Amino acid sequence: MFSLNLNLRQTMVQQIDKAVLFGLNYRVPDSLENSVAEAPSFEDVLAQTTVDMRKTAVYHLTAPGEHAITLQTPHGEIVCRVQVRPAVVPEAPLLLFHHGFNEYPYTNTWRRLFPAAVPLPVHTVCVQAPFHDNWQDPTQIGFASVQNVYQIFAGSLRIMELVQRQFEAEGAAYTVASGVSWGGITSLLYEGLLQQTRAVIPMLSSPNLAQVIWDISDLFNRPMQLTQAELHQYLDFTAYCEQCAADRVFPLLGEDDLFFRLENHAELFAERPLVTIPAGHISAMWQSAPMRDHILNTLAQLPAM
Repeated sequence: MFSLNLNLRQTMVQQIDKAVLFGLNYRVPDSLENSVAEAPSFEDVLAQTTVDMRKTAVYHLTAPGEHAITLQTPHGEIVCRVQVRPAVVPEAPLLLFHHGFNEYPYTNTWRRLFPAAVPLPVHTVCVQAPFHDNWQDPTQIGFASVQNVYQIFAGSLRIMELVQRQFEAEGAAYTVASGVSWGGITSLLYEGLLQQTRAVIPMLSSPNLAQVIWDISDLFNRPMQLTQAELHQYLDFTAYCEQCAADRVFPLLGEDDLFFRLENHAELFAERPLVTIPAGHISAMWQSAPMRDHILNTLAQLPAM
């Protein structure tokens, strides 16, 4: 009976994942694959993405509430936001949290993980990625080209860099980067490229976005113009994330996740203390207590230097 209930639960959570993936797969433009020939490098997009200090009230970024940050990018001007919840003590650590792809509003998971009524031992800031002001833009604009995919990541990294700089200038002891799904990739990229956080906590995520796209196309028998090797050339960020020190990465994966499948992504964290939970991708976001516990347990392990 227990086995039957377990199999039923697994089937249900995977069917939920599959339903969400069907919608995402259907909305991804064909132009994504057609754009690889003109795609710049990720480093080029990041180098051309800057915070517009004239249009951003930088001195407000450590105050509670939502703040706009204006970016100048190869795509043009992009306005993103951050939601800030400071700790009582200025010297508390900073937790940068990044949402998942197509999460709207961008604070959904963050609010479930960190209810306003529950005090935290850290400053926490939720970062909004470019092209996430509505339900349609993440896929219709964000996945219109490889360059736009890079732009989503690059914009988030510049915002995280700015927020960290402001909080640490005002006394924050150190910074931890975390995120769910797409946000997990972002947090790994942040540490891999800048190497200035105490820890990275990617949840329901891995750096290999190419594998996710390949698995989704296979799930729905969607033909792809690119080979798996070509896809990995442009959208596998493992090389960046291998720059993260093994003892600073604290990953969590879902055992029944159809987005970041355990069997295809666990090995990327071979040297890290991988935690798994009996959940699918979407169900883990709805029932967020295990992810909250993982973050708090990780914070408790960090040295207070």
